[in-house]
Amino acid sequence: MLSEIYIKNYILVPELRMSFGKGLTVISGETGAGKSIVVGSIGLIFGDVNSGIEPWNKEEPIYLEATFIPFKDQATKEMLTEIGAEDEEELILAREISVAGKSTYFLGGRRVSAAILKELKPLLLDFHHQRDQQKILQSGYQLELLDRYGETSGMREDFGAMYRQIRADIRSLDELIRRQEENRHMLELYQYQYNELQAAAISEGEDLALQAEYELLQNSAEISTLCQEIHEDLFERENSLFDEISRYCFRLEQFAQMDLTLTEAHNSLSEALASLQESSLSLDAAKDRITHDPARLEFLEERLNLINELLFKHKVKDIAQLLLLFEERKQTLKSSDELSEEIRQANLKLEYDHGKLREAAETLSKKRTKAAKNLALELKESIRKLAIKDAEFEIRIDKISDSENLSLRDISFCNESGQDTVSFLFSANPGMALKPLQAVASGGEMSRILLGIKEIISAKESPRLIVLDEIDTGIGGKTADYVARCIYNLAKHSPVLCITHLAQIAAYADHHVAVEKQSGEKLGVSLKTLNKEEQKVEIARMLSGTITEASLKHAKELIIKKIG
Repeated sequence: MLSEIYIKNYILVPELRMSFGKGLTVISGETGAGKSIVVGSIGLIFGDVNSGIEPWNKEEPIYLEATFIPFKDQATKEMLTEIGAEDEEELILAREISVAGKSTYFLGGRRVSAAILKELKPLLLDFHHQRDQQKILQSGYQLELLDRYGETSGMREDFGAMYRQIRADIRSLDELIRRQEENRHMLELYQYQYNELQAAAISEGEDLALQAEYELLQNSAEISTLCQEIHEDLFERENSLFDEISRYCFRLEQFAQMDLTLTEAHNSLSEALASLQESSLSLDAAKDRITHDPARLEFLEERLNLINELLFKHKVKDIAQLLLLFEERKQTLKSSDELSEEIRQANLKLEYDHGKLREAAETLSKKRTKAAKNLALELKESIRKLAIKDAEFEIRIDKISDSENLSLRDISFCNESGQDTVSFLFSANPGMALKPLQAVASGGEMSRILLGIKEIISAKESPRLIVLDEIDTGIGGKTADYVARCIYNLAKHSPVLCITHLAQIAAYADHHVAVEKQSGEKLGVSLKTLNKEEQKVEIARMLSGTITEASLKHAKELIIKKIG
């Protein structure tokens, strides 16, 4: 509830402080007197953008302050806890606009962002300007009103969160698929290379070993002949080297004990004989092992050719680099498999979430359909009370599109609000077909329809300050009486601040504030809370433009009608 407002240096107000009470507060005054200054100030405090902001004194800043006693409903409690004001019995909100046009926002004397006050606004206020009548013609706003009435706003928010998450998941999946498709040709090449290298089964250093064996086998005949020649020369021919050394060793043996150097010479010759015997065994073994093998030679040649072809093909200089390439291809293909698995899992999750989204959309639709029937009946009754006695009203709910046979990545059957579109259908006269509101309702009829909606919906919601800024345009006569009674009833549940030019509405005021222009060196305005007698005089002025005995009598009758 708004308890006080303070305005300094704003438009026609040098300085003003005013208190407000419960129930219906009416602000009246002559055309152009500045009745909307209070309402405009409240909007500015909550971050509204207004290109017509003008200071009273251009050399000083504008300062606007409003004090609210918050209603402690759950949503408001959570918001106050979030901003650290849960223990505040009253909220003092302010905005200062510097000479340069820069705004600073305050909550309880501490600076805050404009975003915080904008979040607080729907919890403390329900603004309705004359221009807001156009909102009721919009399908989106009609759906919002239906959700507020049917108490499905929470479900709608949950659905919106689910919808946004699925949209994000679809974008992520599309990106994964794009990456997979983008790399498809490269991966096909990598897979071929990997298979080729895996089939080759090359080991590090293999080429050196194969080359050595190849050269050995290629010279096997010459090596065998050489081994045979050496063996014959050393051991088998007459006076062979082995025989000669043996004979000299035998002859030297008898003198070896006489001199150390002779002993060393004898030992060396003995070692030479032993080495010759070992070489004989090695030559025999080599001759047996190194045999001409055309099949093995052909295998070695083919294997070396394969290795050299792979080195050339992949532009690497040795097997170590080839094996490194093989490992890189292996890891790339592993990552590709992981990407494929990620896509598979994403598709499974999307399939599940897509089903849940459909279920949630259907559940929300069923609740809305039930609420639409009830709201239409209540609205018809309310509108008829507001002097449209033959009014017919219907709320039609349609699906955005067919939800059958959609792919998992197609959620075009809904949007953040669900799968429904809403249309308010209206007829003011008997025998006239129901048509969309925007096609048939006049300005006065729209004012009453919206007022009826507010009366119905506000009774189901936590109290907020309802601001009605000249919504009575196009209304007069007996209709004004019905509208006044409706606003008065509305104020029993939620405090109402109403700017009006209708005496019938002013007569129902619990608190009546009059706005007057003040002349002097500079034009200004003053706001005054009227007592009962002053209220009667102001209502008389509103009735006839002048204060006469007849208008005062009429004003008294209007006030008595309210009491009655």
